[in-house]
Amino acid sequence: MAEEDWRTANETVGEFTRGHIDILRWEAENPPPSFAEPLPAGEHLSMSAAVRIAFGNRPDLFATEDMNALARARADIAATAFARDVQRAWIQAVAAEQGLRRTGEAFEATEIAAELAARMTRVGNWGQDRLLREQLGLSDAGIQLAQTRQQAMSAREALVRKLGLWGDGLDFALPDALPPLPTQPLSGEGLEARALRTHPALRLAAIEAERSQRAVGSRTWSMWTEAAEDALSRAVAAGNDNGDPLAHPIEGAPVLKRRQLPRGHDAEKTARAAAEAAALAVTIRSQVREAYHQYQVAYDIARRADENQRLGEDLQEETLLRYNGMLDSTWDLLASARDRVERSSAAVQALGDFWLAHANLQAVVAGAEYPGPDAGSLRVAGRADAGGH
Repeated sequence: MAEEDWRTANETVGEFTRGHIDILRWEAENPPPSFAEPLPAGEHLSMSAAVRIAFGNRPDLFATEDMNALARARADIAATAFARDVQRAWIQAVAAEQGLRRTGEAFEATEIAAELAARMTRVGNWGQDRLLREQLGLSDAGIQLAQTRQQAMSAREALVRKLGLWGDGLDFALPDALPPLPTQPLSGEGLEARALRTHPALRLAAIEAERSQRAVGSRTWSMWTEAAEDALSRAVAAGNDNGDPLAHPIEGAPVLKRRQLPRGHDAEKTARAAAEAAALAVTIRSQVREAYHQYQVAYDIARRADENQRLGEDLQEETLLRYNGMLDSTWDLLASARDRVERSSAAVQALGDFWLAHANLQAVVAGAEYPGPDAGSLRVAGRADAGGH
């Protein structure tokens, strides 16, 4: 088998006699099959359009009417998780490009400050040490700008991979900004019940557990539960631990006594089915609560970051008025401009984190696994020290 695989692989390579040129020609003649309508020219790629294009390039995620219940449940969960991943990739790509523009503005303000410092040093108003500090700040800003460019490029390519695009399809434009923060966050009332009601796999697990329990009968099920309680009491000692949480460690699995168990394996299968259904329900409820809590936290942070951005803009306007009135220095104005840009960048990041949490919440309610909270954090910009004339 190995020799045949080796020969087949070499024959395949041999079909491309001119190597890379033939492969490029083959790629041009054999684009990936897509069932999604192309994006109209000049139109920005919206989130819904991104999901449509991505599914159009993934026919393996489609379901069919003749699927059995288990296969359909798995298909629904996979489709929900894939849609969430596409949405997250779109959010991250838009936020990265928006953040890149803010970082570019911050670099320009730092560049102006460094040039002004150089002029003041040449005429003798500043010492070399202050010029070096401004030049170090410019170097740091340049590094941050390069890193942000790479992050924006990586985020866009991650979206491209989710969309399944190549060739002419790569030339798409993203919106200039993320959608604004909603006026009010979603209500968490009824989310757990909705998730339990709509989760594809839980319905099947609950039906199987109920069917199995009815089949074994109440007496057989009582014998099993009594044997399980006895095994647990012998494995885990009850009582006071005298302040030591590890006073009664579990040294092995609880052991069921065979003479206490009903004959056959039906009760064991029933217990396993009931445990799996209960564990899945507990997991779903817990993930919904965690996802909603993260959603609330992300909303609160984004709201405060947006307020900080507005306050930063008001502060810059006030500093500009004082500068025009000869009450503030040029350095005060530049520091205020940098502060405003940094707060604007923090607001973009916080807004992106909110929409990521929103996508996670929607997906987990629909049946997808919760991926956990994102590691975004609000960066509060501090006011730089102002120089003098």
